[in-house]
Amino acid sequence: MRTMAWPSLGVVFGVSLLVGCNHVPVIGKRDPVVTPPAGDRKPDVPSLVAYLNSNARKVQTIKAAVSVDAKQGRQAIGLDGNLACQKPRDFRMKARVLGKDAVDIGSNSDEFWYWISKASPAYVYHCDYKSLATGKVNVPFPFQPDMVMAALGVAEFDPKAKYELKEYPKTLELVQTTTSPTGQAVRRITVFDKHVAKPGKPQVLAHVLTDTKGKLICRASVHRVETHRATGVIVPTRVTIEWPAQEVKMSLSLSDVQVNGIDKAMAGRLFRRADLTNITNYDLAKGVIDGQSSLRRAGAEQPKRR
Repeated sequence: MRTMAWPSLGVVFGVSLLVGCNHVPVIGKRDPVVTPPAGDRKPDVPSLVAYLNSNARKVQTIKAAVSVDAKQGRQAIGLDGNLACQKPRDFRMKARVLGKDAVDIGSNSDEFWYWISKASPAYVYHCDYKSLATGKVNVPFPFQPDMVMAALGVAEFDPKAKYELKEYPKTLELVQTTTSPTGQAVRRITVFDKHVAKPGKPQVLAHVLTDTKGKLICRASVHRVETHRATGVIVPTRVTIEWPAQEVKMSLSLSDVQVNGIDKAMAGRLFRRADLTNITNYDLAKGVIDGQSSLRRAGAEQPKRR
């Protein structure tokens, strides 16, 4: 059986980050202004969750130009392109290297997919979320679909969920034990600056994912934010993502950010892989090229874990 030769950096940073989230949006009248959970007020879980949701509930979609600087060990790559996201699970990013199409990553309520020009073979790989949740799909990279949506301030937090609050001299941590899309028990930690942030600086410093023993899986650190004039939404514009086990570090710089600028027609075009049908599509859950019988799985090329 032949295995696929993956470009480790490109695949690792690709889908492990840039897939939608599973938080249901709440759309309606404007929320009252919620002040940062910092300063002289005694912090508590409800105020932290309310602060996060007061921003996230104003956001239905985000569009932006994006520059990506990624590094694995000593290998580095830079990409430029565009990203778009829409609650609850829609995402699309197209990026180029030296002006040539290099990456196309997407997600909707049913599935995620990715195409990387330097993969061998350079298929469009896709998997439905139901199959992914079984934990039996061979996904050749770390997979944390909530991280970018949370880092962009789009993901909402369930006020009825169980959280633990940890207080440190300079920070506050909101901790939730939950389940990853692959069925793994994980701890999701949101880190706040304990003091009121200055303009351009983030109040929410990081989103962290660990296993139940505390081993770091992924960390998304927020460095810069801007306030969208029309909506008042605070949008992170510079984020660094790290996966220690894979020695991967990546920086996202967003510009020309548009909040709630994607209409229904545009969403229908963006968040589907229909425009990639001219490329061979490969089903990760079934282990076969689309259109082939699953009986041929034993002879199909399989993704290889790095």
